[in-house]
Amino acid sequence: MVHRSHSLDRYHRAINALGSSIKLTMMKRMIVLWVLAPTLAWSESTCDFDYLKSELPNIYAKIVEKTDTLPKVFSFCDNEYHYLFNVSMFQKFNNGQGITRSLEKDLFSYLLEEFDANSYSRTSLMVRKDQQLELVTTVTNRHPFKAEEIIQEVFIDEKQQPRITYGNLAVFERPQSIFAKFFEPTTISEEDRLYLEKFKPFLGLHRLN
Repeated sequence: MVHRSHSLDRYHRAINALGSSIKLTMMKRMIVLWVLAPTLAWSESTCDFDYLKSELPNIYAKIVEKTDTLPKVFSFCDNEYHYLFNVSMFQKFNNGQGITRSLEKDLFSYLLEEFDANSYSRTSLMVRKDQQLELVTTVTNRHPFKAEEIIQEVFIDEKQQPRITYGNLAVFERPQSIFAKFFEPTTISEEDRLYLEKFKPFLGLHRLN
């Protein structure tokens, strides 16, 4: 369930405080991002686990190229459409306030249920124990359940262009990942559902051919 005591009311006020003009600006920027990013193999006929595993790393690289950032991105498929939520962009328009891990779980699970998704991916920047930066993308399938992680080294050098470059890439099976649990059933109240619906306008989407 959504943890209202610390996060829901604060996020509810923050979303309302954005105002229509900021929401419109954000949507325009997300649409531009979504149009620019898929200059790839959008000839796929079905949006599913295999599509995300194959294309999401390339789409994410295009987002990095266009924005010069390493955002947290959540995306999912419903066979016909590919949806994308740029979590970091939302944070920028929310006075730097990010989405807590508990709210992330509730929000992502809600979106997957609401759009009857068959698969999803979550990409974020992490730091290894040796301080090496890594992009970790968890790709999860609903039926049959399976989860894999695509881990790629990232390097940032302010003295070169482009300043963001990539290193080794590896793929692992990760059924026990905490980021592979968004398909698990959740119970939310009607009030919480109405709150989570407020995030839906921030989704970008693309229809596959």
